[in-house]
Parts: sequence; structure tokens; C-alpha cells
Amino acid sequence: MKLIIYGNGRIARIVYQYVKKQFEVVSFTVQNDLVTETTMEGLPMRPFENIELELDPADHAMLIAVGYLDMNEIRRKKYEEAKNKGYVLANYVHPSVHWHDDVNIGEGNIIFDQVSIQPGVRLGNNNFIWSGSVIAHGCTIEDDCWVTSGVAIAGDTTIKSGGFLGVNCTIGNDLTMGERTFVGANALVTKSTGQNEVYIASGSEQIRLDSHRFLKFAEV
Repeated sequence: MKLIIYGNGRIARIVYQYVKKQFEVVSFTVQNDLVTETTMEGLPMRPFENIELELDPADHAMLIAVGYLDMNEIRRKKYEEAKNKGYVLANYVHPSVHWHDDVNIGEGNIIFDQVSIQPGVRLGNNNFIWSGSVIAHGCTIEDDCWVTSGVAIAGDTTIKSGGFLGVNCTIGNDLTMGERTFVGANALVTKSTGQNEVYIASGSEQIRLDSHRFLKFAEV
């Protein structure tokens, strides 16, 4: 089946470089008032409002490739609008990801390279999982979540819909993260969270040595 990518920003360009090796990508699309160029990556850029009249949903799937603005709300809305137009939402899973027999997945998910998805994991719809993350045994990620690079989610944890997990954050085992929980880069979460909560790690302090002197000091 041919593929349409929704998006015209950096995320869409990155996604295209991955998915073009598995899918025949034929077009990009965004809302008409967001169209700033007629082509992108050498492919047509079509208005989303009437995309189904030009590219039949019976012959084309779609993938939503936009960022986590408004805690993934824009991604959720575009996913639903594409479904309402009759499109199947494709899954993209990088070939480096080992897929166990008991892993369940919905649709519209994007999973980049070197992600570890362990046995018993359940993924909903429209999730975006960046490179090098670990989703341990028995975890559930519901819908419309954004998992950035290097995230570690320990076993039997549930990430409810709309969540954001920042670079290299760690989520403890057997927890439930409430809807739209925001976890910043390098943060450690060891207890369940409520809806819309925010967890940020303390920033690193500057060492009062320049880098050359610090390395000499560290060698001692």
C-alpha cells in the first residue's frame, strides 16, 4: 500500500528518511493554510482538507509525523481526522527492533532504530518512540505518547495516553503514569503519577574548572 505522510516540518523529513525504505511514499500533506511549498523531498505537498479526493484511502495509508505540541493533542486530532477520512494508519517499525510473538500493537505507531521492546508489551495507537529506548516486559503504552531517545521504562508499567518522556529519563517498575504526564530529560520517576503532572530533573552544576584542567584533575 502507498503511504502519505502528514507533516511539513523537521519531524516529517526525518520520518521520511526512515520509512521510504519500507513504503512507497507518494505525498506529504498538511492543512491548506500551512502549505508553504508545493513539494517536499521531491514529492507533492497536498492540502489535507481534500486529500481523500486525490489519493484514495482504499489504496493509501497515512502516517502522522508532527511533534508533541500541546502534549500530543495535535497528533491525536490529525490521527482521528485521517481515520475519519477512511485512511488506515500505518505502523513503521525499524528492522533493528526485535518483535516478540506476544507483543501487541495498534496502528499509526512510529518506532525508530535500536528500540528494545520486551515480551508482553502492549502498544496502543499513534505513539512515537525514538531510537535507543527500552520498554521492558509487560509494559503498556496507551495512545498518542511521545518517547524520546534513551528512555528506560521498567517492567509492568503503564504509560497512559498523551504522555511525554524526555531524553534519558527513567521510569520505575509497576507504575502507572497518568494521562499527559510530562517527564523531562534525565528525570527519575519511582512512583505513579496523576494526570497532567510534570517531573523535571535538577540541572547539572557547572564545575569551576575549564575542561582542560578538569580532565587533568580527573586523571589523578
